[in-house]
Amino acid sequence: MRSWRVLLRDVAIDGVGVEASYADLFLVVREAEEVPGPNDWEATLRTAQRRHLTPGRHELRAHTEEGQEVLGWAVLRFSDGNQHHFRGDGPLDGAGSVLA
Repeated sequence: MRSWRVLLRDVAIDGVGVEASYADLFLVVREAEEVPGPNDWEATLRTAQRRHLTPGRHELRAHTEEGQEVLGWAVLRFSDGNQHHFRGDGPLDGAGSVLA
């Protein structure tokens, strides 16, 4: 098993841009796989201002610091208004180019 933590910029949740003071993507690739499985990725965001997010599934779109786009559905696992933690709930499009 291999893992990566990648910094993100230009984050959008459900199509709405979010001003984040910090954002990252944690990816896990299991033996004999080339990309993360549907639940093998997580995203953590710290928003500059308080933001209410409803529990449930959200579409996440972001760019890495190197400019690669990632897109996938994730479940909001935790939010206190400023810190938000999502767990992958489907494939993460663009993960292959991030790991290349």
